[in-house]
Amino acid sequence: MGAQNQSEFAFGPQADGLPPSRGGGPAHKPCNVYFALRPDERAAEQARRLAGELRRRFGLRERARPKRLLHVSLCHLGEWDEIPPSMLFDGLAAAAAVRMRPFKVTFRRVVSFRQGKPALVLRADEGRQEILSLHAQLALSLMNRGVSVRVQPKLEPHMTLLYDYRSVPETILAEPIAWTAKSFVLINSLTGEGRHVDIEEWPLLG
Repeated sequence: MGAQNQSEFAFGPQADGLPPSRGGGPAHKPCNVYFALRPDERAAEQARRLAGELRRRFGLRERARPKRLLHVSLCHLGEWDEIPPSMLFDGLAAAAAVRMRPFKVTFRRVVSFRQGKPALVLRADEGRQEILSLHAQLALSLMNRGVSVRVQPKLEPHMTLLYDYRSVPETILAEPIAWTAKSFVLINSLTGEGRHVDIEEWPLLG
């Protein structure tokens, strides 16, 4: 299977911190804010090792993402020069209304998708429906507060390992990457700095 289009994967505009395409699209704001799951330390280390192995096997040139940037996007809040206080208030209140129990997330496959510069991603298998449910809860909670959000139930939850112009065919992992999601976070991805700031974190309590 060849590279797939990003529209099947993204949970909102540049939700995964993708670089702009070479086509000269609109510049991105410094603050890119979205909800996400973070892998635990063991899963993040596994993902980093896997990215290194795939770089060597397929001759990829770009570096793997640092462990601190690995995440599974849930719902995009927006992009701004500075985060509006009212939007931050609505985002925090919407997240506090979410109810879900901890669940296991398992990745068994990697694949490339293309938006100017292909991204190599892990595709979720176990936990996919729970991730989509969490996305829908966040989106509905935000809409109930008057925030405009796209609900995209057919999207594929994923975690980006690296960006590279060379594509990688869909590959089944010899050892799945898994962890139990016990919380979710609101992230401010500082565009151009390669840095994430966690604004707030909420436990999954059911």
